[in-house]
Amino acid sequence: MKLVQSRSWRAMARIVTGIGLVVLTACASPPARFYTLGTDGESTIANRTASPVFLIDVRPVKVPAAMARSQLVVQVNAAQLKVLEDDRWASPLADEVRNALLAALTRQASVLDVHEVARAEEVPVYHVSVEVQRFESWPGSHALIDAVWSLRSSSDQETLTCHSIVSQPVSAGYEAIANGHRRALQRIAVQIAEGVREFPATSRLHPVRLAVGPGTTRKAPLLCPSLAGGSDGETRTPVPGMAD
Repeated sequence: MKLVQSRSWRAMARIVTGIGLVVLTACASPPARFYTLGTDGESTIANRTASPVFLIDVRPVKVPAAMARSQLVVQVNAAQLKVLEDDRWASPLADEVRNALLAALTRQASVLDVHEVARAEEVPVYHVSVEVQRFESWPGSHALIDAVWSLRSSSDQETLTCHSIVSQPVSAGYEAIANGHRRALQRIAVQIAEGVREFPATSRLHPVRLAVGPGTTRKAPLLCPSLAGGSDGETRTPVPGMAD
């Protein structure tokens, strides 16, 4: 009887020791680090007005399936990715991209988010759709965003669709990766904002007509805006067959 009890106590001691080691290991694990693509929180416009000329609506953003996770995903090489369990986005990546673009657009184009104000029916809304085709993070090298975006006014059926590829150099460290993607999104937002500013010139409210023959005119085509002072590796091209 004593032998059985002794063995039971030894077994229990081993179980307790094992649990203790698991707890200690968990406590020793480094805490997760969280990153955001947002700026310093300044998403408001200094010159907000009660009667805005137009509003902006950034639709939910699409991101590549491999990136649609909370963990940061970095490139090891052209064919291999690494998922970082301890380095994560503060919110789903698609939300991070959308919120960063919306905040930058409200500053760049001096407009308001349609969801933040009561909209009068006569105030046009510019709908922005973004599909990120590549979201690459190369530690110590560069952060690259390859996105197709489209712009459509609620007062016109025409749509401007453009393809932007922006690469930003980054230093070592994962915080530098987040900063690089933030800068890339800000440059894409500058281009979209330029499109918003130019779009009314070709809308039904303010049409621009081109002479194509005697007594014949047509509406000026929508063109993807260019950016002055673009960085190396940055391109902006219209998507064939979608920008007319």
